[in-house]
Amino acid sequence: MRTSDFKDRWNEFRGQNGFLQRLDPNHPLDFFIGISHQGHDELVLMTTIEPVQLKSTRSLEVEKNIRKDGKWATQICLLDDRQQDIFARFCMDLVECSQTSKSEAEGLSNVAKRYLTWQRLFSSMHEGLSIKELKGLVGEISFARYLIENQKYSKDDVMEAWRGPDYGDRDYVFQDVWYEVKGISTGKDYVTISSLNQLETEKGGYLVVIRVDETSATDGEAFSFRAYIEAFRELLQDAPKAADMFEKKLLSAKYIDKKQYEEIYFRINGKEYFRVDETFPRLVTENVSSEILRVQYDLSIAGIQPWKTKEDALWN
Repeated sequence: MRTSDFKDRWNEFRGQNGFLQRLDPNHPLDFFIGISHQGHDELVLMTTIEPVQLKSTRSLEVEKNIRKDGKWATQICLLDDRQQDIFARFCMDLVECSQTSKSEAEGLSNVAKRYLTWQRLFSSMHEGLSIKELKGLVGEISFARYLIENQKYSKDDVMEAWRGPDYGDRDYVFQDVWYEVKGISTGKDYVTISSLNQLETEKGGYLVVIRVDETSATDGEAFSFRAYIEAFRELLQDAPKAADMFEKKLLSAKYIDKKQYEEIYFRINGKEYFRVDETFPRLVTENVSSEILRVQYDLSIAGIQPWKTKEDALWN
């Protein structure tokens, strides 16, 4: 099911307040889609066991009621019609995350956990991601494209290895190698290492520095952030599993499609690769006093030039 399927149904039901229709009779949970009595787009989940009470947000109104037939109804209504695209993706995600549930209880648990992730997103969606956060995503996604286009790994493998949005120690972790990607401005002369664990591993890896600069629409090499996301979605169209993982990664990164991202432009001004081995300058657990619990430090890019490697070395 696609997000457009949800939107089409809501538009079809428009004006039929209180109307509900079963989404998928083969789904382990009873999801219904329709229009609330107040005229809002809504997703309703019917269960025989009592669900947890999900909290409402400024954008979503959630109610839990017991029906005359003894079933519980969890109603999730969209309060702002301008957010229909986001709401459709949200509903699709709730349905898909519970698709393989083996019991109603397991399905409810999966829905509740996924809702909490979206709740945080809806609560902060009015703020949007910062330019620094967007640059970081551009860097990580551009490296994913690089890995795919060089056919080093499959699309599924690349998305599976992408740990950055999930707050992993390193952005990409494969069986034989890892990559930590830093998307920074061209004029910046250092990269920030956020923890002792980020470069601490027995397995060799690479620090990838990608120069990402904010620019304007008149720049011949500019791309809007929203267009960059859409282009990568197109790249994954023939890989449904990878495409699904990509959407979940975007959710973890607190990204949702918003018009404001159509008006933020970037350009990529080059990449540098640095081999991280036992000689690479870094702070790790063994060379930091045990009394020091948390460390963040900056690495001089000029200082680590001896470890710079050519692009071809990544594949040998």
